[in-house]
Amino acid sequence: MKLKLLFIINDQEKKLNILINKFNLPFNVVMHGLGTASQSILDFFDLVPTEKNILLAIISADLEKTIMTYLRDNNKMNEVGKGIGFTISLSSSPKYMQDAFKERENELMNMKSEYHLIVTIVNSGNADKVMKVAKKCGANGGTLLKGRDMEGKNSFKFFNMTIEPEKDILLIVCKNIEKNKIMEGILHECGANTSAGGICYSLPVDSIMGFE
Repeated sequence: MKLKLLFIINDQEKKLNILINKFNLPFNVVMHGLGTASQSILDFFDLVPTEKNILLAIISADLEKTIMTYLRDNNKMNEVGKGIGFTISLSSSPKYMQDAFKERENELMNMKSEYHLIVTIVNSGNADKVMKVAKKCGANGGTLLKGRDMEGKNSFKFFNMTIEPEKDILLIVCKNIEKNKIMEGILHECGANTSAGGICYSLPVDSIMGFE
């Protein structure tokens, strides 16, 4: 995972704290500094040295555009005098930092996706059993596809012809809150250790149509 250093300078610490909390930035530090205007300029305009707040935070590359858009729309940082912000790519980062962002990415993916696609692959003839279990666990329906094992590990000879075992591929779209229960039920009844020899995984759905 590519990580970046977010660098922000402004004079409103409260807005930096809001940013940190909104995007749940786990690795950050806020420091205080001073503007570099000369004393003669400050005296001329009867000003006092301006205190600055500096935020350094580690963010994932896929969050960069979202944060920059937020700074433009909410902090008006595209206007002169509202502060500056930029990012720098990290050449390396410790494993615990990578793991923290990977775990957070998975959590956000599950939270953002209201629906998920469950893909179940079982030995031919087991689709009805899978669907029965899935409906019992809350699924409304599914779509059956026919496939076969391309590796040929389980193929057998019949009259000198190689017969490839067929597979049933069942696609089920469900709500996120129902996903775990459905998958647990399928794997318990039709998993790899059963005659169905099933595997099951899910994918987050970005957009959906045709569901109430």
